[in-house]
Amino acid sequence: MTKWNYINKTYKFVRLKVIVFDKMKQAYWNLDLIRLSAEDSAIHLDKELILIDNIDDANEQGYADFEFVNHPVKLDFTTVLFCLAGRMQVQVNLQEFELHANDIIIVQEGTIGVYHGMSDDVKIAVIAFSSEYFQTTHQIEATMSLQRRLYASPLYHLPPEAMEESMAIYHLMKAKIKEKDNPFRKGALLGYTQALTYNAYKYLLTSDSTYGKTSGKSSRQLNLYTRFIEEVQKNYTKERRISYYADVLCVTPKYLSQVIHKVSGRFATDWITDFVILEAKALLKSRKYNVQQISDMLNFANQSFFGKYFKGKVGCSPSEYQKG
Repeated sequence: MTKWNYINKTYKFVRLKVIVFDKMKQAYWNLDLIRLSAEDSAIHLDKELILIDNIDDANEQGYADFEFVNHPVKLDFTTVLFCLAGRMQVQVNLQEFELHANDIIIVQEGTIGVYHGMSDDVKIAVIAFSSEYFQTTHQIEATMSLQRRLYASPLYHLPPEAMEESMAIYHLMKAKIKEKDNPFRKGALLGYTQALTYNAYKYLLTSDSTYGKTSGKSSRQLNLYTRFIEEVQKNYTKERRISYYADVLCVTPKYLSQVIHKVSGRFATDWITDFVILEAKALLKSRKYNVQQISDMLNFANQSFFGKYFKGKVGCSPSEYQKG
């Protein structure tokens, strides 16, 4: 793979200097819509719906490495990212993805992600919104099916005509947000959002994503795997016992371990541990909390036990990682 160039000031929405840096250039461990809406290139509706893109930006670029690259960050909102050209590397809930032209990645609220880099010719458009802004009240079965698939793989490749239609709706949304004197713009934007969402169902639920390429794995096993990941994502800061998740999912710990390993190639305990470590890394890099506070936040018996747990998985102590 060729050497990656990292983002410049043109791509402020990825750099997110107002989001991931404080006055001392220390990374925040979480991103929220309020900080995102403050970005110069963002346009938004009451900080609930935010659109950011670099579609019309010039190609004059000056690249530099930034401190936040490769640092885990937790999202407090849902993000839909369209890649129109170039490529981008990200990690979403411990899975590595590379986006290319006509790819779409949907990152759900509460996700821990890591940005690795992008090519210098990348063109992307981002829609970010709060869970309160858009609630799908119809097509419940389709919505739940899509949700399960997004846990398995948030990345999809759209046919060119689908991407073209999506961008047409995106530009309509962008124009509507700018109509600040329009008292009906929120209703119109909700309509556009619904059109974009329901139109995406047609492609996402029938796409040839990695979710549909799991030969030898039954739909029941895949369903158990996605439900397991959902439960871990909700509870890993409180529960690290596989027996807990087995009880929630109404299966035995042995059966759960076997299915998770068959579907993902990794043991259930590995998934739990990796979520805990990723959260710990994000908290440590935030420099907002000391090691003792993070130990308490992750429900470890004491700081010493947390330190041994972290060092055993990462290879250095929490304090060393925080200073690094």
